[in-house]
Amino acid sequence: MTNQNGSDGGLIPATPESVGVPAHDPPDEAQVWERAKREWQQVSRLVDRRAKQRIKFEYGPVGFALLADQHFGDGGVDYPRAEKEAQIVADTPGLYAILAGDVVNNFIITKLAQARYDTRLSIPDEWALLRGYLRILSPKLQVVVGGNHDQWVTMLTGIDYFRDVVGEFSPTVIYDSDDCLVDAEVAEWSVSMRIRHKWKGSSIYNPTHGIERAAKWDQDFIIGMGAHTHVSGVARSFNIGGVNGMALLAGSYKRVDSYARRQGFAKPNTSTAVAVIIDAEEHALVGFDCLEMAAKYLRAVYR
Repeated sequence: MTNQNGSDGGLIPATPESVGVPAHDPPDEAQVWERAKREWQQVSRLVDRRAKQRIKFEYGPVGFALLADQHFGDGGVDYPRAEKEAQIVADTPGLYAILAGDVVNNFIITKLAQARYDTRLSIPDEWALLRGYLRILSPKLQVVVGGNHDQWVTMLTGIDYFRDVVGEFSPTVIYDSDDCLVDAEVAEWSVSMRIRHKWKGSSIYNPTHGIERAAKWDQDFIIGMGAHTHVSGVARSFNIGGVNGMALLAGSYKRVDSYARRQGFAKPNTSTAVAVIIDAEEHALVGFDCLEMAAKYLRAVYR
């Protein structure tokens, strides 16, 4: 650029040409809108797929065992019982598995590091235990939902490692990190199920209060399944607007819990895995707070 003369006859420096990233460089609005709309299309497709999830059986009865709160890695876990009940599901005709979270202890976030001091099992040990467990259950595994412990890897890294490990053994299993709606179609009867690790709402008198409240307000399931509380393994029939519903709450395999002792939590009942049997012929749901009894029922039917 040509220099110009100043008032005293001297030269004024020419305005420079700058090449680089300017201080004000907003994103291209049209491009952002296109990216945002593509993102919404992906999200809406996922919502549509979740609304159409189903597990179809040509005939019944069919049983679903709800297993959760294994807390692999903790020293107070009844590992023989966890292994035994997984094997019961694997060996029982007509019985299938649903995992509802907190399968590993996974104390990897800083504020919980001290909780690892009283266990001799490492983080890699926990995931090895999970893999061994899935090796037993995977032929019968139908639905997996993550719990708060399983998802701490996702919180730290953005990677759902729990989903990836489950996928190693059951690549077609229905999976959700939080909340799963799925229809169980047994013969000509379709029963809507909803599985979460933790349900909103609690009651000291009714351990399945959160599930039953959600059924009343959301009215999108007949069978509700949850865990998390470590209070009781429960299979409870309840009324949903004139329809017989079933609320299942899995008990915990963590049978010696120093945290619960310090906090003064109520002593849990003896149930761990619980089950519901769907009888399409009678249009009936039968709940069991004892996995062995549900297995005996189905073995008697299919012998």
